[in-house]
Amino acid sequence: MTTTPLLSFDLDRTYPAPPEKVWTAWTDPDLLRRWACPDPDWLVSACEVDARTGGGYTLRFGPRPGGDAHGETATFAVYEPVELLVLDVVTSGDGMSEGSRCTVRLAPVDGGTRLDLTVEGLSGDEAAEGMRTGWQWCLEGIAAQLEAQG
Repeated sequence: MTTTPLLSFDLDRTYPAPPEKVWTAWTDPDLLRRWACPDPDWLVSACEVDARTGGGYTLRFGPRPGGDAHGETATFAVYEPVELLVLDVVTSGDGMSEGSRCTVRLAPVDGGTRLDLTVEGLSGDEAAEGMRTGWQWCLEGIAAQLEAQG
């Protein structure tokens, strides 16, 4: 019996903001809803956050005008403020459902914060490529929100 290996990828980004502001982008529902959309032409129609270990977030997002074609539920498996967030994520919609584990590490660097994101447990190459593209847009969205905050 042959099984498909579970796939992963890593992304990183440095933001010109302190770790506390980057952390808040992940844990404040008003900020999360502004960037947590895997396509810049879509919108987030609903967002709730329970910011604690065992809590998590729920999102509804998708094409305009409704923004409710997809759902994402994340459970915070590890919640270590301003340093480490481990999320067990299920994204579904359009006949698909994909689970993954996302690890977000924040570290202060000269002039800001380095964010390292690892996404693991994807079911195949197509899922990994789609998730990678979506997360790249999301990391850009965090940058835009941090810039807008000043």
